[in-house]
Amino acid sequence: MNEITRNTLKRVMSAVVALPVYAFAIVTDMFQGIPILIVSLIISLVTLYEYYQIAHRDENHRAFVEIGLAAGFLVNIMMYLFAFGKLYGYSRFIGTFDARVAMGLVSVFISAVMVWQIFKRPLSGAAYSMAITVFGVMFVVFSLSHIILMKSLNNGMYYILILNIVVMLNDTGAYFGGVLFGRHKAGFQASPNKSWEGYFSGLLFSILGMMVANQVFISFCDVELFSMIEAAILGIVLSVLANTGDLIESVVKRDGEIKDSGSIIPGHGGMWDVFDALIFCYPLFYYYLMATGIR
Repeated sequence: MNEITRNTLKRVMSAVVALPVYAFAIVTDMFQGIPILIVSLIISLVTLYEYYQIAHRDENHRAFVEIGLAAGFLVNIMMYLFAFGKLYGYSRFIGTFDARVAMGLVSVFISAVMVWQIFKRPLSGAAYSMAITVFGVMFVVFSLSHIILMKSLNNGMYYILILNIVVMLNDTGAYFGGVLFGRHKAGFQASPNKSWEGYFSGLLFSILGMMVANQVFISFCDVELFSMIEAAILGIVLSVLANTGDLIESVVKRDGEIKDSGSIIPGHGGMWDVFDALIFCYPLFYYYLMATGIR
């Protein structure tokens, strides 16, 4: 068995194990939304840890990992309470939950990083260490934990499913389009081997996937999602966002001179390698839904 076949088998087996768990957390309404919180915690905190490891330069230029992970945990809890607090009665324990709670947590987090820098680290590398710690939480955890907010929307599971379907089809189309038809390099320094043919194949798969999945859910699940024109436009936007997330991860990995963000998922690499394309899609798709009046 050659290396390509072995790697393919690892990818398939990883998907067979992980996808049902991921899908269960998305579709279930059991256990007061705890499954989606657990999945968000695992995805966002493991991705954050991988980012911190990539950004590690030396003992002076490194993240405050424990503080960052603790802050990431609290961000997920905050998202959960905001999404499900009123529904399940948690609001009586936390009072009125508004933007001031979030801003308060951010202030405490930044203050903790600065205090730790003053008392535990030398002056050398201070700006770098503080910056990557805060950026990691805001970029990785804040973005990915929007899956919790999306789950709480009316028909939220359908929006999460359709988003994941489109992003996976975009990635699949880009891969096979690049392998089969790739002739013209896109010229991005972060991914020099990617071709325009691959990107446009992914775009086509994304548009068609969005339109077909949207119609399937409307026809067989009796839910109102998007018009066909809106679905096509969203397919384009999500393809661009997914590719942007992939390129951002490639930028960070090339700066860190590594191939994969980790090895936690056999055949796929790290958690960030799997969810890089969703890191912009989750928050921006959620706020689009909010702007259109979906609650």
